[in-house]
Amino acid sequence: MVQTVRAGRVPRAGDRGWWAAAPGAEVVFAGQLLIGAVLWWVLTPPSDDYGLGPGPGFGVLVLVLAAAVITPVLLLGAAVLHALVFTRPALALSRRTGRRLVAPAYLLGASAACALLPWCAGAPYAASLAWIGGSGALPLLVAGLGLRSTRSTAFVGTVASALSGVLALAALIVGLELTDGAALGESEPPRLARAQYVGEWRGTDGGVVRLQEGGELVVEDLPVDRRRAGGSDHVVTRCTAAGTWQERPPGTGFHQRGGVDLIITDCAGWERTWRVAGTVDRPELFQVVGDPDAGGLRILRRVPVPPRG
Repeated sequence: MVQTVRAGRVPRAGDRGWWAAAPGAEVVFAGQLLIGAVLWWVLTPPSDDYGLGPGPGFGVLVLVLAAAVITPVLLLGAAVLHALVFTRPALALSRRTGRRLVAPAYLLGASAACALLPWCAGAPYAASLAWIGGSGALPLLVAGLGLRSTRSTAFVGTVASALSGVLALAALIVGLELTDGAALGESEPPRLARAQYVGEWRGTDGGVVRLQEGGELVVEDLPVDRRRAGGSDHVVTRCTAAGTWQERPPGTGFHQRGGVDLIITDCAGWERTWRVAGTVDRPELFQVVGDPDAGGLRILRRVPVPPRG
C-alpha cells in the first residue's frame, strides 16, 4: 500500500517507512559511544611500557588510522545494531499501539534481557542494566521527538549528527585540558631523589633488595639470568650477596631514564643497571631480560615505609 501525503504538508519522518522509524537514533548512539571513548582515552593515564614499546610515533600513527578508518566503521555498525534491537522496535510498537509509554517499556525490557549477557560473564546485573538502558534513553528520546515534528528525516539526522560531533569535540578538548595533554604522549618515568631509593625493594619473581643510606646493599634470593657456557640459552639462578649501589641520574641511560647501579661481584651473570619506572608514590626498578626490543622483565617494587606512630 502506498501512503499518500496531503498537499501542503512537509513530509514527516514517519511517512517514510521502517528506515525512518527512528530518525537520528543511530547518530545519537554513535555520538554517545564516541564521547565515552574520548573521555576514556584522555582520562586514562598512559601506561609505562618499560621502553619495550614501538615509541610515541607509532602510537600517533595508530591513533590517526583508528580515527580515520576503524572508528567510523565500528561506530556505524554498533549504532545500526543498537537501533535495530532497541530504538526501532520500541517506536514501531508505540506507533502500532498508539501508546507512548510502550516505547520506554520495551527499552527497559530489552535492556533487562540483554543485561543477562554481561551478568553471565560475572558483571553486576544492576550496573549492566543501568548502562544498557541508559545508553538507549537518549536515542529513543531524540527519535521520538523527531517523529512528532514536521521536520524531515534528513534534517533530524543532520542536527543530531552535528550536535553529537560538537559534543565529542568538546569532550576531547576539555579532557586534554584536564590532563595537560598527557594522552598524546607516552608515560613519563618518575624522577627520584637519592633518599627515595633507600629502603626495601621486592621482586615480582621473588627476592629482596635492601638499599642502605651509606651506599651498601644486600640482595636475598633474587633471580638472575645467566647465559650457559658455549650457548645462547639462559638459566635462572638465585643470588644472595652483598655489595654497593649508586644513583644514576636521568639523561644518561636507556630512554633517558634514571635509576641505580647495583654492584655485586659474587653472583654470576649479575647485571648492575636498573632503570626507574612506575610513579613517584609507587616507584619500580626494572631490567630487560633477553632481547632489548621484546625481552622479559625483572621488576622490583618499593616496599612502602609504614608511618611512624
